[in-house]
Amino acid sequence: MKTKIDALAGRKPLFAFDLDSTVTRCELLPLLAREVGLENEMAARTQACMERGGDFAADFAARVELLRSIPLGRAREIVAAAPLHEDIAAFLRRNAPRCRILTGNLDAWIEELIASLGMAGRCLCSRAETDGDRLLGVADALDKGRAAMELPRPLVAIGDGSNDIPLLRAADLAIAFAGSRAPSQEVLRAADVAIDDERALCELLEQLI
Repeated sequence: MKTKIDALAGRKPLFAFDLDSTVTRCELLPLLAREVGLENEMAARTQACMERGGDFAADFAARVELLRSIPLGRAREIVAAAPLHEDIAAFLRRNAPRCRILTGNLDAWIEELIASLGMAGRCLCSRAETDGDRLLGVADALDKGRAAMELPRPLVAIGDGSNDIPLLRAADLAIAFAGSRAPSQEVLRAADVAIDDERALCELLEQLI
């Protein structure tokens, strides 16, 4: 890892963060599912998806279907109140032009949270199909690997789930963040280093600013 860090010195890398369980302290779909009494089911399905990989788009669409009855305004309130890794949130706010958030979550749910992080216009995410305050479904699921290939270089990526593996593999420096849960072995193999403390993570990133 030291060789990769040294290679980035003075090159002003872009920092690409996953959102759920990386910037936030929890997965957002189970948080939303609490509103309709499905928190435990959603947590189990989300954890399985983050561990096993597979067809993220199809799995995500199926999980979103369970949450369609939540009005979008209420969903945005819930997401905006999600607990954050505050050191990471502060890093984003200080360095917003050098950062991006890449998340499979829906634009219609996360826009207020993203704005509160100073990241409006700097977030790549899945797009929702909506009708007024109603969610109809997923219009387009984000492919993190494809999105990462279109970002400026050099790239430092931070993630924790199986859907982050394409992002980590595309990066010049890949960091598995274990601040909320232990990453799977597949995620660890895709990363150059694993860090379980957000302060230590931000100290490393500050070295690269």
